[in-house]
Amino acid sequence: MKRSILLAVVAALTMATPVHAVAPSSDTLSQMFLWWNAAFKRTNGFTPEAFRKYFTDDATLTLEGKTVIHGIPEWVDHFRKIQASGREVEIVVPFKDVFQKGDRIFTYHVIRSRGPGKVTCALAAGDAVLRDGKIASIMLVRTNLDQAGLKAEPDCWSS
Repeated sequence: MKRSILLAVVAALTMATPVHAVAPSSDTLSQMFLWWNAAFKRTNGFTPEAFRKYFTDDATLTLEGKTVIHGIPEWVDHFRKIQASGREVEIVVPFKDVFQKGDRIFTYHVIRSRGPGKVTCALAAGDAVLRDGKIASIMLVRTNLDQAGLKAEPDCWSS
């Protein structure tokens, strides 16, 4: 079910724009992920104050239909735990595709990760809802690429 939803979203996004289009990175979600990528590389990069620049105090993150984060303190804790894992993680910006309609930003992008002896890469699609110019929610569905997908996707790390 999750995979079919992701494939439907990806198909809709890819039909809307040329395959090799470079998505702009001036939208709020892209700007937040540019900050996130830099913060991930710094000890104490994930602070409540930093998250408040991009998120509302009650912002949520929903992954595969399950809300996993609600509120700034949970954003900070969640991403500090990932940071402490020792893996390198990056959201590829510019996104494969991104567009905004009103207070919603729709995205299709790559999440890449590597650690000792293991490289992973996922395709993600979903949307962010803005309130007063800040992110009030992000909803994503993701699918991890197999070895063939890792080799075929140019935005994935090879080692």
